[in-house]
Amino acid sequence: MTIENSKSGKSDLPPSYDDSERDAEKACDSKTATSNMKRKNVPYRPSPEQQRQIDLLSNASSNNSKSHSRLTTVNSATRTEYFDLLPSFEMFQSILKRDDRQFQEDLSRSPPRYGDTQNSTASHNASLASSPRQSIDQALHNSVPEYRIEQELERQREREHGIYSEVTSGPSLSPVASSPGLHNQNMAVTEDTYGASPLDNIDRLNKVSNSAIDIQIFVTKTVPQPNAKSDMESRLKEYTSGDHVNGYIVVTNTSSSPVEFGLFTVSLEGTVKSTERNANAFDFSNRYSRILMKKFLKMYDLSASYGYTYVPNSAGIEYEPFTVDEMDGCSIGLPDNRILQPKTKYKKFFTFKFPHSLLDNACVNLVLPHLLPPPSMGVDKTCFYNRGESITFNKALGYGMLNVRGTPLLTKDFGFEDMSVSYSIEAKFIDKVDSKEAVSHQDINNAKSDYVISKSAQYFLRFVPDLKEQVAYCKLHNIGNFPADGLGGKFLDQLKNNTTWSSIQQLNNQVEKEIDQKLNSEELSPLEMKLKNLEIHEDSKIIENETFVTTNRPVDIYGKKKKLILSSLMKLGSSTMSINFPDKVIPYGSPGLLMRYNNGEDNSLQPVTSNMEELYNRGAEDILDTIEADLCFESDSNIRPQPIKVKTNIVAWSYNTEYPLPFEIGYDFFYKSHENASNDSVETTENNLHLIKNQVHNYLSFLKSNSLIISKESFMYLKSVQKLGIKKDTIRDYFQSSIEEPDWQISQLSNGKFKWTKRLKISLAIENKHNVTLLPTFQSCLVGRLYCLQVSVKYKGTNSEQNEFAHNVVSLDVPVLVG
Repeated sequence: MTIENSKSGKSDLPPSYDDSERDAEKACDSKTATSNMKRKNVPYRPSPEQQRQIDLLSNASSNNSKSHSRLTTVNSATRTEYFDLLPSFEMFQSILKRDDRQFQEDLSRSPPRYGDTQNSTASHNASLASSPRQSIDQALHNSVPEYRIEQELERQREREHGIYSEVTSGPSLSPVASSPGLHNQNMAVTEDTYGASPLDNIDRLNKVSNSAIDIQIFVTKTVPQPNAKSDMESRLKEYTSGDHVNGYIVVTNTSSSPVEFGLFTVSLEGTVKSTERNANAFDFSNRYSRILMKKFLKMYDLSASYGYTYVPNSAGIEYEPFTVDEMDGCSIGLPDNRILQPKTKYKKFFTFKFPHSLLDNACVNLVLPHLLPPPSMGVDKTCFYNRGESITFNKALGYGMLNVRGTPLLTKDFGFEDMSVSYSIEAKFIDKVDSKEAVSHQDINNAKSDYVISKSAQYFLRFVPDLKEQVAYCKLHNIGNFPADGLGGKFLDQLKNNTTWSSIQQLNNQVEKEIDQKLNSEELSPLEMKLKNLEIHEDSKIIENETFVTTNRPVDIYGKKKKLILSSLMKLGSSTMSINFPDKVIPYGSPGLLMRYNNGEDNSLQPVTSNMEELYNRGAEDILDTIEADLCFESDSNIRPQPIKVKTNIVAWSYNTEYPLPFEIGYDFFYKSHENASNDSVETTENNLHLIKNQVHNYLSFLKSNSLIISKESFMYLKSVQKLGIKKDTIRDYFQSSIEEPDWQISQLSNGKFKWTKRLKISLAIENKHNVTLLPTFQSCLVGRLYCLQVSVKYKGTNSEQNEFAHNVVSLDVPVLVG
């Protein structure tokens, strides 16, 4: 061991060393210094610059350097600098993950010192200590990856409807206890239970009917500053990936007495919610017979939430805690003693940044498209105490809303009537009901805890994701002769290789494998039972080498044949059409007022920039502004084909389910049928959906009748398909009618028939007559949207009742990406 500062005679050795040991060390050190050998175990000494940084971080500066006693942020000359810094897990735990013990702490006392085992027990140890046997048993139970099918079906029969769950830590699919506000008594949420703190189970806590606390959320156009007026953001504001949301929250104790609080959180949350209206309800408490909710995004602002320590605001907002804001008289910050004084207002600033992708646990099956944030869709009917259901669509404006701050916008986005995807700023006070008994982990997870949400507030935000990640994902597919940098390779892969059907078949095979293993282990007769109860459809792949999509079969074209005074219909020939897979995108579309506010014309959005301008002003090289279609007409004679009329529409395919879907739905599911060659996409999709639902029904019936156990993954797959719903919407008059139509080219085939061909160049200039909202393409575990561009060519003729099939229309849907 060596000694520092030998010239002054000082030593860094602990005082337990005696004089003889010091003399021995000095002698050893002297011999080493006189030699040319390199010394070992030399204490580290930081450079002068590093030492200054250490002093700054540890507040070890001299008394003459008070201005450097705390780290501060400074603005650049032209704009605010932002840094993406994630808090450590321990920092998040220490500030927000509070348990029963911490709710009862007196924060006016000094924290315990190191070594004080009596006062420094870890929070999680305290919660486990309250019920160690239950916690261990619960952990062991959560490791069992199987379900009793008959038990689950019995539960479903008792509660009439199932709920979806994406939890990976436990197998129970039993319904979570109600987590209602007083206006909704039938809410069920996903079982995200990762710990014993109230924060882990915040979506399952009950809400207090009345509170003396008032919460107001304000979203501002720029970063708000203390003692300065801030411009409020418009309700029409849209956000996209990477955009910042800035604002502040005002908390007021409206009573004449002090109010104590336990925990205050501020978060940006993304929610999928499904509702089922109770037809027999006459009051607010039973307005809905069922409410299903899934939180796929939850971001906490540690600076805006209440914590033990000062956390700098990520936008660089500087203020002295507990000073009074000159503009509104608010006390900046929440008191350390967790007591809100009567008739007093408190202010907290928040900053959030919308992510480009979700965390991996957002999808239990790790399906890549499911990890991208979905766009806002529909409207949460339960918001603002069920006032959301009264929002009506205004055709002139292109949207509808409530006359309250933070209202959601209802647009014509062709979503499901009873399902919504929403983003909101959430502010919540969580308090502990007076109780002398400690609350265990199991009590909280069973929603029997003494914690409640004493007050909460919401501010809805409209989010439209940028498709950069999805475009990159599509470009990974280079199929056949398709360009490597085109988007159409992804769609070609789906239609060529039946990717959806392949995924379904793999999942079916896994279910069958598990059934065989269970039957063999129980020494039953698997073959007879399986053949008797299961009918599995074997899917065949249709391999095509072309890089275009074409009509499944020719369409008969009819014309009038005049006979003296009367006329009759006669078949003139047949027609087909082919279109190359587009490798560009159709841009996101919104009503005129939203577009004008968010397309970059409003300079008041500065200095905080918005990426929405890029979505509304995409480069010409990215936009699908024209599409070419090859039209073919074959007939027995060389009579020129009838004149044609071309229309272009957008077909929106939407799906939803109540359990996480473990596969990506491709276009082959809507347009490839393995039972018939129907040209009707609706009929094809109905048959396909009916086919897989029959398969799932057979599996579930077989499992129940034989009391078999299967894995959680297989069971969730069966339930997701059982609850799968699909709808089709055709959006008309979205494009202007403009077409370049060359003359027909005629050739004679070897069989003697004549073939007429022409290439149509169709303009896709956006008109959007009906003020619709064209949401970006997306897929998540529970809801999704896919698009096709529909080109319809109608030959001049008649829809005479003499032939119900003489519609003379050749129609073709080609998959496209919207965003």
